[in-house]
Amino acid sequence: MWNAIRSRFLSFKNRLTSVGGEEPLSKLSLVVIIVLDIFVLSMVFEGLYDHTKQLTSPDEYVPYKCRQIFIENNWTAENRLKELQVFALSDYNSYSYRHKSIFEESHLAQMHLTCQTFYTHVKSIRDDKVLKALFIKRQDLVKRKVKLERNFKENKSVYDTSLLESIADKDGASLNSVSAVIKRQSRTMEHLTKSLAAVDSNLDSAPQVVELWRMTQRDNLNRKNLIADFRDFEFWYPFKKLLWQLLFMLPFFSIFYLWSSYSAKKDNRIQTLLSSHLLVVASIPILLKVGEVVLDLIPNHFFKALFKILESMHLIAIWHYLVIFAAVGSALLAVYIIQKKIFNKQRVYEKRLQKGNCYLCAKHLPDNAGSCPFCGTKQSKQCSRCNNETYIAGSFCIHCGESH
Repeated sequence: MWNAIRSRFLSFKNRLTSVGGEEPLSKLSLVVIIVLDIFVLSMVFEGLYDHTKQLTSPDEYVPYKCRQIFIENNWTAENRLKELQVFALSDYNSYSYRHKSIFEESHLAQMHLTCQTFYTHVKSIRDDKVLKALFIKRQDLVKRKVKLERNFKENKSVYDTSLLESIADKDGASLNSVSAVIKRQSRTMEHLTKSLAAVDSNLDSAPQVVELWRMTQRDNLNRKNLIADFRDFEFWYPFKKLLWQLLFMLPFFSIFYLWSSYSAKKDNRIQTLLSSHLLVVASIPILLKVGEVVLDLIPNHFFKALFKILESMHLIAIWHYLVIFAAVGSALLAVYIIQKKIFNKQRVYEKRLQKGNCYLCAKHLPDNAGSCPFCGTKQSKQCSRCNNETYIAGSFCIHCGESH
């Protein structure tokens, strides 16, 4: 079985690096093929990314803001108007042509029912011209107030410095000037504060906003259901994502596989070369995505119970020892396979023989040399079947073809 697998592997490897035994692959052709490989691989990954975006992700199913409100309960009476303002004016404040509204029907349709209901209600507030105007006014007032507070602090620092200087110099002219500026800013700030309070009062009393505050009140049952649904969605998402990605990748792989098999069968060497390369290119994303899911599931799902036991015993650090030992064992196995099965001594001898080198010391031999002039090793022996001289490094007799 191993010999059959090895034979197929070597045959496929030759199809990747040569056009045929009598027609060597030129370096320029190899460059063209490699450029094609890179281009196709980049297009596959780009298409894979666009294809994957069509699948609802956990962050789209329960958006971050929805988690903040209904799971973490971060919205309070003190900050909820500020947070709602960011929501209501998200499209108004965006100036990028790439901007996609969070209130698009396609986005809302992907959400959990709780989040969908909330976002739909916020959308109705955003679309209300009176409420939108109030939020824009509130945003302007907040910006002016923040800027004024910053200037006020700077002038207050100047005033304190001038006060000390006036005490020392007995000169109150500069002090009076700074004091007048501070008083004027203080009156403006009071006016802005009152205006902001009036806008907040109007917003808080609006029926649509009152209904939204009612929706965001703490509800432990709704919170538990949302958490349970979110966890269930997160658990199955890697499997759904892999299946969704395979729907995109497998047709490419199947087409290139059939093309490669057909070309090899028809002995069309140029098509065989290209299709074999594209088959490798098509298999790379599949292997990567399958490996990604495996690496995600093993620690987060299959070993979850083990982690809980280790944490309860305060031995969670042992996991790192297990990973190190597993890595060492995997490396030993890989090296063994590479050295003993792929790059074993007989294969090394055969490669040296193919290049006309001594099978033992690897130095180039003179023509028709029976022994190596560098290490003295004999290069031939008597065949057990036909008694003719044949190469020691070869697996078969050059005269009768008998294996030795």
